[in-house]
Amino acid sequence: MNSFKRWLSIKKHKNARLILLIGIIVFNLLLWLVSSLIAFLSSPGSYGNAVEALWRTGITWMLDPGFYDPDGNVVVKVLSITVIITSMISFSGGIIAYVANTFSSIVEKSEKGSGKLYIYDHILILNWNSKALELIADYLYDEDVTNVVVLSSCEKLEVEKLVKRKLYDMGKDKAGHLNVIVRQGDVFSKSDLSDVCIDKASSIIILSPSDDNREIDALDMSVIKNLMLVVNCESSKDPVIIVEAKKEETVELVKEKIAKNTNRIDRIIPIQPDEMMGRLIAQTIIYPEVNSAYQELFSFKGAEFYIAPEGSIGDYMKENNYSIPLFNRNGVMYILSDSEKNLQVKRPIPISDYRKVEVGEYQTYREKNIIVFGQNSKLKYIEDSIRLFEKDSNSKVNITLVGANDADTINKSVKDIKKIDSILILSDDNISKEDYDSDVLLTLLMIQDIAKLHHADIIIELLDPKNYDIAQNYNIRNTIISNKYVSRIMTQLSKSSKLYNLFIELLTYDDNEGEDATYELYSFDVIDFFKGKNPEPFNSASELINSCYFSSSGEYTVIGYVSKGITRIFKGDLDTPEEIAFSLEDKVLVVCK
Repeated sequence: MNSFKRWLSIKKHKNARLILLIGIIVFNLLLWLVSSLIAFLSSPGSYGNAVEALWRTGITWMLDPGFYDPDGNVVVKVLSITVIITSMISFSGGIIAYVANTFSSIVEKSEKGSGKLYIYDHILILNWNSKALELIADYLYDEDVTNVVVLSSCEKLEVEKLVKRKLYDMGKDKAGHLNVIVRQGDVFSKSDLSDVCIDKASSIIILSPSDDNREIDALDMSVIKNLMLVVNCESSKDPVIIVEAKKEETVELVKEKIAKNTNRIDRIIPIQPDEMMGRLIAQTIIYPEVNSAYQELFSFKGAEFYIAPEGSIGDYMKENNYSIPLFNRNGVMYILSDSEKNLQVKRPIPISDYRKVEVGEYQTYREKNIIVFGQNSKLKYIEDSIRLFEKDSNSKVNITLVGANDADTINKSVKDIKKIDSILILSDDNISKEDYDSDVLLTLLMIQDIAKLHHADIIIELLDPKNYDIAQNYNIRNTIISNKYVSRIMTQLSKSSKLYNLFIELLTYDDNEGEDATYELYSFDVIDFFKGKNPEPFNSASELINSCYFSSSGEYTVIGYVSKGITRIFKGDLDTPEEIAFSLEDKVLVVCK
């Protein structure tokens, strides 16, 4: 008896629902058998045999509670009433309650984000921080149906509320091809990872579990542990694994010790957001127009980058009229287009001639004086990029660092500077998330008079996209939302990991020459790019692109221009007849070494 009690206690705690169902079934079976036997024994003449009594008494009373047998003796009458009342509670009521409870449990599990999913070819995001929202939002512009699953320790309902609000703000009607499933669980649990079908994910993005840069070592260690578990999970997809790292040492550790040891050098991509954003901010200081260009190029919205097998850039340019080939690198051709299907669209007859123009021999840069207010983890990469640019272009960029934003410090720092070309305000990333960008907004107010006096461009960095609207209308030339940029880069890499080398190359200035020199995006003055002349209007985008490329022997690829403050990246049918006429104030967007 004690063994049975122990067994029952164990089973009850392991699966109480199953024990309850078995109990309901066993009790009603006994009620049926016992009541039928009593009815047969009390009135044997009314039933031919015991089997007939089984079907005419107990089971009938249980399945048809309204059936009362008035023809039987007193025992049968009392017994039928007893069985009817008992079965209404134990059978009908018990089964209904059990089914209702089961449905309620299914709904509750779904609301809590637990239980096994059946999904494949999805984007799996592990952990939650401020980059996750922008990351999900950019998939709205992907032309493919995208399923995103988020697994984090955050409250499921809170995350879902944030996602819904973000998608609504961006246009609810566009979200039809984007499905977002939020799960609350442990990213270090193999069971929870299995529940979100990690083995069938096409891409896995491991975010830092927090935005707090005051805990960099702990955050990176958490990411490494997460990655070690993920690579040990069996997978049928060989997914791209994107890892957010705070420190350079973490990036090297991931590359050298994990990616190499698991033979996934091309599939595990560690990203250090501070480095990438520092280099992008540096380019924006030098060429302000590239910021608006990158906002489109690093997103699924508008023109974006694709890859194809290495080939002749010139031949591709002559044959294709819906995409722009950029350059070859490591067996891959990088191409700019607004849709992957447009990579295959060709002209009926390839271009055989081009309009000759004079390009090059331009003054790429003039001496520039920059004031930087504030400091954060990106500052050293900004300074490093600018120094590399100086070597590459034989130019001079003077940088003045101002660590505080009080009036006295600002006035003392700039009083001896005769000319200020650009003012950069960095957002402190070593504070709590609630205080993000407060220092930027305060400094922005303090430097208005200085910017007007020197006619200086104001460039600000924001960490929280919600502060964008607050900062407008204060003479800002460029606003760089770091987390949005990083998220967009991650979304691009989740679809094509080979774009990583392209992003790094475009954002990295170098002082190499010849074949070893890297390609970057530049915004050149029209008067400089066309050797001191304003060219005659071009009759189409393709004429402009081909003329500049072939006239420079393949050195310059024009991808767009900036006119009256509006940036245009070429896309669609490049042969569409249109007049492209430049003014001397316009800029040409060029990819070149």
